[in-house]
Amino acid sequence: MKAWKLPLTTAIAGISLGAHAVEPQGIAMDSGVTLLPAVELSVEDNDNVYLQPEATQESSTITRLKPSIAVEADMGQTQLRVGFLAEKGIYSADENDNYTDTTFSAGAGFELTSRHQFDVSAELKSAHDARGASTATAQGSDALAVDPDEFDESTLEGSFTYGSSSALLNITAGLERYEKEYQNNFDIGTRDRDYDKTTASLETSVSVSERTGILIDLSTTSIAYDNDSILAEQREGSLARALVGFSYDVSGKVTSSAKVGAAQRSFESDDIDSDTTLTWNVELQWTPRTYSTITVYTAQSANETSVGGGYIDSNYSMVSWDHKFSEYFALTGDISLASDAYYDVNGDTDREDDTLSYGLTGTYSPSKSLDVYANLKQAERDSTSTGLDYDQQVITLGLKLAI
Repeated sequence: MKAWKLPLTTAIAGISLGAHAVEPQGIAMDSGVTLLPAVELSVEDNDNVYLQPEATQESSTITRLKPSIAVEADMGQTQLRVGFLAEKGIYSADENDNYTDTTFSAGAGFELTSRHQFDVSAELKSAHDARGASTATAQGSDALAVDPDEFDESTLEGSFTYGSSSALLNITAGLERYEKEYQNNFDIGTRDRDYDKTTASLETSVSVSERTGILIDLSTTSIAYDNDSILAEQREGSLARALVGFSYDVSGKVTSSAKVGAAQRSFESDDIDSDTTLTWNVELQWTPRTYSTITVYTAQSANETSVGGGYIDSNYSMVSWDHKFSEYFALTGDISLASDAYYDVNGDTDREDDTLSYGLTGTYSPSKSLDVYANLKQAERDSTSTGLDYDQQVITLGLKLAI
């Protein structure tokens, strides 16, 4: 049976950075229960906090505090996990940007037999979009006159897996329900953006040899918007994806998977044509030494738009290098390119963004429970829409402590 892994490990997700990260042991309780407390504190110097063109950019110092706690219970064939994460952000430039986000997650994995496993998880999040962010309602100069978007998200997931690590055939059937509801900025468009998605998926892996396998990934998503406005109704529809590919593993040094296929975004309105695009998901990890790892990732996805139009065709590619120089010091470098095409309700592209990001992170770990890190991140966006080009540099100093 494959090793069980809870999809929503929210509380612990905030304490991982690069190849060299804290390794929490937890506080052992009775009956296989482990308590996992953690905290992260960082100070960030951001020279373009609202993602503006050079003439109007503004800098800010942002202090973030992220306490978290998780409880895990190992009961043999049943694994349980509950986690809570809070994040407090304080901006020096404008206190209206200050925020408090919270996330609660819970999940369970049941190994019914050696070949049958059932996983279920839930996540409730109260979060925000920073002013000017690509996911925010107001972008460019419009972001300067509004407050950050605030919203609630909920995700429910369930999956059933038939198979094992040594089986010829592995099949996972999944069902996911996602809902998003905005809490402010109704007068600038968030009222039309409340929506929910229901996704049914089927993933199949066929073993060809000890090192290779054939992958088949099928999914269909129903997308519904809550408001009865014309704009909201025009976005309703579905997304169907079908991909096929392979996985490859060479003695743990090279592991990869590649899937390619087609995705179709359809709309309920008869006046809007469906759009079919090439879709893919490729991951490759090369570990030439036990202390050095190179990762390559590229994927295509269709996302709901936060501004006008129908949806976003997103292509994302990333290369990273993690190198552990010693027991105490590690370095992580990465470069990524995100290309987003915004399609209007007529199926035409009315905005295209290319965002190049690259960065370097150094981590000092005096113990398994503590990381001290410094990060330099540079980003630049080239957009076909006027006023959305920007350059940004972010320098961050922080520490992470996990018991």
